[in-house]
Amino acid sequence: MSFETYYPEQRQMLNAAVIRRPRLLPDDTYEAQVEVGVGARVGLKDVIARGYAPAPYTLVDAGRFFGLKQASELDPLLAVQPGDFVERMQVLAQKGRRRLQSPVTGRVVLIDGANILLQEESSSVELEAGVNGQVIEIRPERGVVIETMGALFQGVWGNGKRAISTLRFAPEAGLETLQTDELDFDYRGAIIITKQPLTLKSLMVMAEQSFAGMIAPSLETTLIPDAMRAPGAILLTEGIGSMRMSLLVAQFLEGMEGRQATLDALWEEGGSTRPELIVNVPLTDIRPSPPLLNLSLQLGMMVRVARADGVSIFGKVISVPRNPVMLENGLKLQCAQIETVSGERIFAPLSNIEIPGR
Repeated sequence: MSFETYYPEQRQMLNAAVIRRPRLLPDDTYEAQVEVGVGARVGLKDVIARGYAPAPYTLVDAGRFFGLKQASELDPLLAVQPGDFVERMQVLAQKGRRRLQSPVTGRVVLIDGANILLQEESSSVELEAGVNGQVIEIRPERGVVIETMGALFQGVWGNGKRAISTLRFAPEAGLETLQTDELDFDYRGAIIITKQPLTLKSLMVMAEQSFAGMIAPSLETTLIPDAMRAPGAILLTEGIGSMRMSLLVAQFLEGMEGRQATLDALWEEGGSTRPELIVNVPLTDIRPSPPLLNLSLQLGMMVRVARADGVSIFGKVISVPRNPVMLENGLKLQCAQIETVSGERIFAPLSNIEIPGR
């Protein structure tokens, strides 16, 4: 394998770019309608599509509740029929003073023998644009594709949630050093950036202070369930572990502080979907270019290297040996030689190299 044919992973970190993103309702949404047309200008929180989420079913065993010996004994006890709408706690059937009440609000779908099948009331789903931009394509009954211009940063891991708010940096000492009642109201509802790994305490502060989201370098494996349950979106810039935020990432995000942004923490293990941050930035008269995808490794390219200790470092590619290189761990691998931002020269396996984006 030669470096001309090697395509590293790419995670975009761009100050300005043309970005096209589909905004789609969930696959199982029904009676969906797209509210905008091609060419429409949309704002961050404009509703672009609506529909209904499928309602769950609940099976009520009336025979067991009343201790019936035959299913036919239920018929004279029924207070409802298939198709009836019922409120929660409404009586479905009654025998003397014993009343069988509906556990949900919904509709009676079926009465089969001594069983009553209920379907809960459907909840409406509204899809927001999530970015300021222009609709360039309609996906019937699903949503749209929006083109926007702004800054783009892609992370390593996300908890699958979305937030739209203003970017704020946490205090240098960390959120854990502050008591709940000492936090400034500027943090409430904001997307908070911290250079330190997330802890259980910082996740608790997030919930207590109603942060819309958090951007952090890392968190320990044991905290993943807590992060998934967190009320807001979470994006990790470095990965799972206890790494601090790399200098270049911190500098990039510092340039975005105070701006409105969309944090989309959708992430698929082993998939192509990456958690990302799209930031509204002042644009010049010159239209920025779309991100360059599928770039091969090139000399002089700035890359990000994942080290064995879990820390990410940035550097420039200065050579790519034709033959595999023997590393300190005894493995002989295809490598690139990287000059780090501190001036150190190291050999990094090609599989550990990412391109921050162009």
